[in-house]
Amino acid sequence: MKRILIALALIAAVAAGGWYWASPWWTLQSMKNAAEARDIDALSRHVDYPVLRENVKRQLRARMESGVQDRGVLGKLVAGGIAEQLVDIAITPEGMRIIFAAAPLAAEPARGRVKLKASDMTVRRDGIGSFRMVRKDGKPGALIFRLKGAGWMLTDIELPPQGLD
Repeated sequence: MKRILIALALIAAVAAGGWYWASPWWTLQSMKNAAEARDIDALSRHVDYPVLRENVKRQLRARMESGVQDRGVLGKLVAGGIAEQLVDIAITPEGMRIIFAAAPLAAEPARGRVKLKASDMTVRRDGIGSFRMVRKDGKPGALIFRLKGAGWMLTDIELPPQGLD
């Protein structure tokens, strides 16, 4: 009986370790597959839109407010309002589908594609309940996921300081 319990504990530990190692990649692949299949419901199961919107709005507000310090209260109010509207337009199920599917941008087809190349990205753990998808070349920016239940949810996008390249 003791050997059976030890074997079960070992199997559980190996399974938990395997899940911990593989689940971020499985989540990202599931999101990409859902986006390419235009299955917005499946993609949305991995995105916490209210939290994601608020986190991105916070970053944009801070940037815009620091850029309009000399413009007074009115400039800060306008900058904050613009940031909120931009995020509400961009952080939607269709917006996430475009990012994860590397689909052409409908509004600007001549500009090419938005790409998330898995070969250029790596997972960095922030602890047991969080990981970030970062670029291997060390350039700033990240997709930040938090553990919710037994799965991962995209909860933040760490924007690069000087925009995207």
